[in-house]
Amino acid sequence: MTQSQLSKVWFVVSALLLYYALNSWVVAQGGEEIFGAKLVMKARVPAVMIAIPICSILLALTSLIGRVYALRGGSQWHERIPVVGFDAIDTGSREGCVYQGAMIVVFSLLPAIALVYFWCTFLSATVMLNDGKKDPGASVWDWSQLRTLNDPARICTDFHKELADPCIGNATVLPGLEPTIFGALTLAGIVALAIHWRAVATGQRRQLPPITTRRR
Repeated sequence: MTQSQLSKVWFVVSALLLYYALNSWVVAQGGEEIFGAKLVMKARVPAVMIAIPICSILLALTSLIGRVYALRGGSQWHERIPVVGFDAIDTGSREGCVYQGAMIVVFSLLPAIALVYFWCTFLSATVMLNDGKKDPGASVWDWSQLRTLNDPARICTDFHKELADPCIGNATVLPGLEPTIFGALTLAGIVALAIHWRAVATGQRRQLPPITTRRR
């Protein structure tokens, strides 16, 4: 692919990531989806729970694409960021540097910050085991509670024990298994993000000179 084509692919994946992250954050704050996005859950905790793996995968993809672009880019950091919205701009100008910096922050760093919020909301939510006792307090990390894959526990947006169905705005959660998978995906996304930003900051990796041998 050419640099221009990589820019377009990076923009599409990054825009999808930003759009989903913003929608999930808005729903988690009690708002409505932007432009009627239907892929986001209505309840706060299920919304962030689904957003964690989706945003992690998209963050890894956009970071890897951005790294490829950066390693093929110029000698300055602003030349190693995909150009969004223009066929060509003078990235070396003051306005160009500001624009390039804003693009990588909005499309790369902002979704990563949203991921931190999603994790905080997910880990602070109430978990209720489906054992008929309707007691809260289970941990999403407790592998011992994963006795079945068929709806072993519910994670709740709100919990009111006096109600017939105390777990309000809930979703099925697999204790131990799901948070471990989510953690692995998030770690992969963050590592890819760090590698991408390192490539933007340092540019091309230093090429070692070829090793030659002399015949005696």
